[in-house]
Amino acid sequence: MNLGEILVANGASILLLVILLICRYMSGRNRRIADRVFSAIIFCAILGTFLETVTFLMDGNGGTFLRALNFAGNTLLYGCSVTAATLWVWYVDLTLYRDVKRLKRAHLPIFISWALMIVLLVANLFGSFLFSIDADNVYARQPVGYVFYVHLIGAYVISVILYYRFRRSHGKTQFFPIWMFITPLFLSIIIQIPFYGISVSYLGCSIGLTGLYMNIQSKMSLVDVLTGLYNRAYIEHAMVRARHNRRFIYSGIMLDLDDFKLINDSFGHSVGDNALVDAARILMKAADRDSEVFRYAGDEFIILVKAPAGNPDELLNRTLAMEKNIADCADAFNSSHKASYKLVFSMGHAILGTGISDDEFFRIMDEEMYRDKQKHKEHRT
Repeated sequence: MNLGEILVANGASILLLVILLICRYMSGRNRRIADRVFSAIIFCAILGTFLETVTFLMDGNGGTFLRALNFAGNTLLYGCSVTAATLWVWYVDLTLYRDVKRLKRAHLPIFISWALMIVLLVANLFGSFLFSIDADNVYARQPVGYVFYVHLIGAYVISVILYYRFRRSHGKTQFFPIWMFITPLFLSIIIQIPFYGISVSYLGCSIGLTGLYMNIQSKMSLVDVLTGLYNRAYIEHAMVRARHNRRFIYSGIMLDLDDFKLINDSFGHSVGDNALVDAARILMKAADRDSEVFRYAGDEFIILVKAPAGNPDELLNRTLAMEKNIADCADAFNSSHKASYKLVFSMGHAILGTGISDDEFFRIMDEEMYRDKQKHKEHRT
């Protein structure tokens, strides 16, 4: 065990995590529940890195008091590790689905596993079956202690499965680069499992958290904060990419919420924000995985639909099918009575062709959407 290397690695980890925490608070990114969970992961990592350093320094130094501190420090260290892993699963779910209620029904098993790990840690205070501290104050990992690594690895595997399930259902999630965090962390855990005395797990964690945060921060200007959809600034990039893509052809659907002003006036702007979030969820659920959903302005949204080049009929069929799917999903939401308001979309679509400018493309969608809105008004009267 090289104490110098451990001090350098863990010192760098703590410095990196503290800087990351300061940057988050300076940017004001601690308002959403997902942001708070991410901050909690950072706190767990800082505390875990500190405890790991202290326990390495105490290891082998005699004395009843130091032995008790060593035992308590390693107990807290195990607790920090499993807590951070559990919070990571919650953070991934909250970032992707933006629904706190999902945590109770979707991640009860991981919570039960975490609770079991905490119970084992308490029991270990009386039995030393996870790890032991001998009379010379030397730490030794016991075979049962590997169950904690099962929890750690299991939690990170679950997060990857969660990510790809979301991606399969909702399309690419390029603004959540999960592998930026998972890769360095997973490699460090694999390295540290067989070799006690090598301190790299928290270094891998700090590198992963920093890389993930930097990547997300660099692209947050292209994401709508309220709904999590791509914003209007990203549409220009998407249009350029669509026009230069020879493998696919594209159409667009412009959508507007009927009577959204009435929702704001009747229930207040906070309820109006909830309506926009619910509308975004409906669109993400209704859109296929190859489509991109944007919040265009206020209560207006745009969906870019694509199909293989040379198949204009397929593109039109996909567009019409998606419009129907959106209407069905909105009807299902309204029938569920989950909210005090109803969501109805007016929609208009256009095909993006080589002979049509971007302005003309958006104008056609807007005119078609307006016609649909007039039909809804006539139907209500």
